[in-house]
Amino acid sequence: MDLPPDADPTDEAPDAYRRRPRQSRGQKRVELLLDAAATVIATSGIEAATAEAIAAQARTAKGSLYQFFPNRDAVLAALALRYADEMRAIHERAFPMDSHGMPLDRLIDRIVKPLAEFHDRNPAFRRVFASNDGPVDDTRSAPARLRSQLFDSFVDRLDVLFASRNPKLPSRDRRRAALVAASVGQSVLARRARAQAADKKPLMDDLRRLLLVYLQPLLEPVMVSDTGKSRKAKGS
Repeated sequence: MDLPPDADPTDEAPDAYRRRPRQSRGQKRVELLLDAAATVIATSGIEAATAEAIAAQARTAKGSLYQFFPNRDAVLAALALRYADEMRAIHERAFPMDSHGMPLDRLIDRIVKPLAEFHDRNPAFRRVFASNDGPVDDTRSAPARLRSQLFDSFVDRLDVLFASRNPKLPSRDRRRAALVAASVGQSVLARRARAQAADKKPLMDDLRRLLLVYLQPLLEPVMVSDTGKSRKAKGS
């Protein structure tokens, strides 16, 4: 099969691409194919996202898909990578450089809200990252690797954030709290993504309340002063 004019035959593209596009025309074709794959997955599921179905949704020939991707699993890997890049960008924006003085409920909302909005914009996200793991060196393993990396990175960010909110919290307790908060958030947001429209806001509200009740004693501890009145610990 002839290569497209904007493909670099010397460019190695692990996991996903047969050849990466070098010109804007090729990049637009790839984005069109990824958009088409996301639409098919969101409406019909992962198994329905065959090369033929993706090409048909993109209104292009199947050969156009094979110019950039060796198979449909490679398309899913590239789609997972695009989701991961967007998710990392959300993490960068959501976590403040300095959270001191920011009420905990506002801090939780600042982090959780854009993640929920991402799920709403990308209904195929959950299905792509829920796909079965493949062998370590197989393209099918790419979404699983990315899912693990994203989760670990999110826990790391929470760990750093929690340390800044309460430097006296022991590192083991802090890490466990970050892991629990990330796991709960991930689970509820995944459930919310599958929920009926009427249930989405209540689930979001419950997640906020749950995280606030869990994190407040850890990140905003209170002390009993000499007068017997409770106050927040200094530096919290």
